Parts: sequence; C-alpha cells; structure tokens
Amino acid sequence: MSKIKTYREMINSKIKNIRIIGSPDELYKPINYILSLKSKRVRPILSLLSYSLFDKKIEKVTGPSIALEFFHNFTLIHDDIMDNADIRRGKNTIHKKWNKNIGILSGDLLMIFAFKMLENIDDESFKKTFKRFNNIAIKVCEGQQYDMNFETKSQISEEEYLTMITLKTAVLIGFSLELGGLIANQEKGITEKLYCAGEKIGISFQLMDDYLDVFGNSEFGKKIGGDILSNKKTYLIIKLLEKSNSNDKKTILKLMNNDDQDENKIKFITDMMIKYQIDKISKNKMDSFFKEGIELLNDISGNSISFTNLKNYFKKIRNRQS
Repeated sequence: MSKIKTYREMINSKIKNIRIIGSPDELYKPINYILSLKSKRVRPILSLLSYSLFDKKIEKVTGPSIALEFFHNFTLIHDDIMDNADIRRGKNTIHKKWNKNIGILSGDLLMIFAFKMLENIDDESFKKTFKRFNNIAIKVCEGQQYDMNFETKSQISEEEYLTMITLKTAVLIGFSLELGGLIANQEKGITEKLYCAGEKIGISFQLMDDYLDVFGNSEFGKKIGGDILSNKKTYLIIKLLEKSNSNDKKTILKLMNNDDQDENKIKFITDMMIKYQIDKISKNKMDSFFKEGIELLNDISGNSISFTNLKNYFKKIRNRQS
C-alpha cells in the first residue's frame, strides 16, 4: 500500500471515529453528510507528509490535520450557497439537500469543530499553531470576498486574480505544509519555507484547475467549459482579453456578457485561446509556480524518503487530467 493511501485511510478512519452527533438532527446530519462524500483529503495528507519529514510519531499531527479538512469543508458548504451550486463531489450540495439556513448553520458548526481538533496540541506548539490557523482562516475569507467582487467587475488584472487565488486557495495549501513543521516543533525559518513552498504550489494547482476546465479530458468525468458558460474570469480569460486583437476581444466580451449556455460559446472561446496560445501561457505560468515551490522544499533538510513521497504526491496532483 502506498504511503498516500495509508495516510488517506488513516484520516478517513479518524474522521469516522470523531463523534459529531447531537440534537437537532438538521444541524448535525449535514456535517456528517459532507464528510462522508468521497474526498482526496489533500490538505491533511500534506500535513502528515510534512510532519514525517521530521518525526515518525505521525499520530501527533493527525488530529490537527483534520482541523484543516473540517475548515476546508466549512468553506465548501458556504461557497456552494454563495455560488448557488447544486452539486458537490457528484452529490447534492447541503443547501440543495436541506436548505440555505441549514447550510449556513451547519457550516458554522463545522468551523467550530475545526477549532476543537486543535485542542489537544501540546503546549509548546499550541499558541503559534492556533495563531497561524486564525490568520489563514481570515485570508481564506478575504479571498472568497475578492472572488465575489470579481463577478461584478468588468475587468480583472492578472495581479488581482493571482492575489485572489492565493488567498482563497493557496494559503491553506501552504498552511497544510506549515502545520506539519509547527507540530514537529521546527524552527521558524523551516516552517516559513514550508508555508511558502505550499503557497506557490497551491497557486499552481488553482491555475491547473482553470486550465483543465477548458483543456481537460472529458473522459475522466470533468465537465469541460463550465467556467466559460458561467462567464467566470479565470486566468485564461484574463490573458485572452489581454492578448486578443480589438475585433476578437469585442466578440469575446459580447459572449461573456450574456448567459448563453450554447456549446458554440465554449468552442469559440476555446479556439480563441488556442489562437493566442493562452493554453501554453497558462501552462508556463503554473509550471513556474510549481518549480518555485519545489525549489523551496529542496532547501529544507529532513527524511529523504518522506521528501520523495511529498514531491511525488505534488507531481501526481499536478499531472492529473481532471
């Protein structure tokens, strides 16, 4: 069994053994529902991999790592409400299965359970870990607000977009790595490098998500062109508007300013992206961030086998097709 599979099963088992029960049922059942849905558990796995660079007593970080999973799922519950999304991980979203008020409140409670998972951190690590967790949580909320602001802005710069995805997505990937170092009581210089490496790689992963939405393989179950149909201002769209000539840009903006769900809209904008080599520009950008993150990891001393496991896991995520 691979180390990643072992860690994922360990995390799933731990989550199942955490008793999130109480009354009324409408508050607790939605939490257990979303946690039962199939998930890669990327963030807690990264914390376990990071911790294993410095120590073998992996059980010390398992609980705190699940705090990240709970927090991540809390954000998904609320994001789905804000986006009015019906499907999450192939199943009905919580507000669709129950209602929006239940979604808001159960999400709030799951956030509290995330804090509870930090209760058993030893005194040496608790204060700095709790402080960092809170700072990261604030940044994620800031990123979500930027994302919502972008819906009503006519134009978004590359810098603005990268700031948004850094806050909304990448900081939590960064903290997932940092958490392992914090629980292993590593010095500040090491934990900061872990965070920065994870943040860079997290940006790369979000750029990959944008890319796969247009150029992914539908055979892997990925719905192609969803971002285009919803007029989402992704990195690819931002670069397309930046690079296209005035006539093409006018047509692109006209298509983006309506809610047309025609497949021809996907084809035209995709063809424009290929014409202006936006696919290559996007891949170069994501590769650049990924390389920066790996180079930061290479500056850290630790267990060589664990480093190999961590880097291979990152490469596996980067090379996904959906």
